Parts: sequence; structure tokens; C-alpha cells
Amino acid sequence: MRAHDVVVLGGGPAGAAVARALALRGRDVIVLEATSFEGPRFGETLPPECNPLLRELGVWDALVASGAVESPGTISAWGASEPDETDFVANRYGSGWHVDRNAFDALLCEAAARAGASVRTGARVLRCVRGDDGSGATWRFELGDASGDVLAARFAVDASGRNGFRLGPEGGRVVDDALVAIFLRVAHDGVPPADSRTLVEAAPDGWWYCAPLPSGETVAAFITDPELYASEGVGLGDQLAQAPLARARIGSSRIAASHVVHVPSSVRARAAGDGWAAAGDAAAAYDPLSGYGITKALRDARPLADAVDRALRGDGGALDTYADGVRRAFDAYAVQRRAYYALERRWPERPFWKKRVARR
Repeated sequence: MRAHDVVVLGGGPAGAAVARALALRGRDVIVLEATSFEGPRFGETLPPECNPLLRELGVWDALVASGAVESPGTISAWGASEPDETDFVANRYGSGWHVDRNAFDALLCEAAARAGASVRTGARVLRCVRGDDGSGATWRFELGDASGDVLAARFAVDASGRNGFRLGPEGGRVVDDALVAIFLRVAHDGVPPADSRTLVEAAPDGWWYCAPLPSGETVAAFITDPELYASEGVGLGDQLAQAPLARARIGSSRIAASHVVHVPSSVRARAAGDGWAAAGDAAAAYDPLSGYGITKALRDARPLADAVDRALRGDGGALDTYADGVRRAFDAYAVQRRAYYALERRWPERPFWKKRVARR
């Protein structure tokens, strides 16, 4: 059995970007993406800081041609009912973008393939085994698709997301804050909202995120506490009634689809080790409020690819440097996140806000 240099688990932004960077270094790398870029990934807002990274990846023209919607700024009602507005007109990187996540992830995987990486979609990993079988492989992956293939690799990158495969040591993830997001894709009966800025608005039991989709629909997400959601339930109508900006953005619409996903702020106790590394949200997952997940995934791809390339040549020191950087960045982010949540004081006795102020 031929051993690949690297198997990347996950074809999202982190996996595709690191696979591309490794392929450009001449590495034999294969991406295993469990989906075929379908399913309930409703949308994503890319901040302007993503733009130079997208140009570097060679996907800028394809992104513009994909129907992505320009995001000219943000509106935030946090700590007060009067919104704070940020316009990107003066941002040196230009506007942000509202994208369809399935189309965006596929676009990045196409860029990885053009660089020389192999990309397999619909490739769900059933089991992985560690140990040299004589081929020089460190890992063997048994696939659950129709092929029934077993793939071998000298190195594995876990880019399967914050709720993904969990390659590496068990029990090695530290949760700083647990959240759950209730995603709604809403179809407008009339003309979609004219305002294409990203909206964030606090409510008594969590906060709302709203943004347009390239389809002409709107993604609306309510982020709340999983214990509150499980024990008491969350009345989205009640939360929307106290979030006038989100209510106006959703307007006269109907729910086309919904999806609930856990979105904890969490970090691997160690983001890399002997023969493996974690990338993107699998390494450190930030609160959706930060809007930094994809930027972080794309920005970290090059240093991680450098570290993996050096490890394959016998120098594991760069993996330690990468892992240390992931933890330092997360610790700094966690301090900022707690301080930002503490700014919202309109509902001090509501469990959602009381819990987060107490963690400050």
C-alpha cells in the first residue's frame, strides 16, 4: 500500500488551504471530505481581512463570479438598543463578503486540487489506526464510502471542525464557553431587505446574527446557552420580539430550513504532536461573535504547512511552535470575548448573561 505524505481530514477552509500549501511544497497530500458540499451550511460572512488571503489562494476571481454578496459593513446592538454601525468604505481591504458555505468550500478545494492535492468528497472515515505497516505509514484510514478503501499516510492533519473527527489524544480539548446556534434560512415573500450589512443584536437569552445569502434568502441565527436550550427551550418569537433590528431584517418571510449546531469556544490542549496536527476549528474554535473563524483558518495554513513539511523531514520543533501559537492566540481571544460579553448589562438576571458575566 502506497503511503501518502499527508492525509487531511476535512475539506473546509482550513483543510483546503493547508492541503494547497503542502501540495505547493511538493508533498503528496489527499483531502478526505465527508460531504459532497451539500447539507445545512447556510452561509458565512467573510470580513475584509480575508481579501488578501483569498487573492493569495488564487480564488479571488472565482469568488467574485460565484454570486457572493458584498458586505459593506456591520451593525451591532450590544449593550444598548441604539446600534453601533461600522462602514467598510475606509477599510484598506475593501468590503467583506456573504458567501454560500457549500459553494465557498468547494471553491477552496478546487484551488487545492489545482495546486496538486487530491480531493475526495463523500469520503467518510470510519476508523483510523496508528502504526507502521512496513510502508513507512504512520496512519491508516478506513473509508465508509462505496470504495471501502484504506488509505495510508505518514502524517495526518485534523481539519474536521470544532465538532469533528478528534484525531489525536482523547480528552485533550478545553471548553472555554459552550454555545448552541439555531440557524434559520428564511425566504422572503417580497423584496429581500436592502441592507446587506451583517447584523448582530443582543436579546434576553442570547443574541441574533443576520446576513443575506447569495440565493436572495437571509440566514438568521440565534445563539444561546445549550443548557437553557435543552432544559427550558427557547422561544424564538419571544427573543425576536425584543430584537427589533433582527425582526425588521427577517421581515415578512417563511422558514425554508433550520439547523441546530453546537458552537463552543474551545481549544485543543495541544494542537500538534508526533505525526499529527489540528487545523482551523479543530485546533481552536472561536465564538461566532468574533467573525474570525475563516480568516484564522486561512491565515494559519501556511505556517502549519511549513511545520508539517519540516516534521516530515525529521524536524518536529516547528510543530511545537505552531501549537504554542494556537494556544497563545486562543488565550488572548478568550480574554477579549469575556470582556465583550460583559458589556451587555440590560438583562443581568437572565441566565445566559449572568453566566457569562460571572466567567469574566
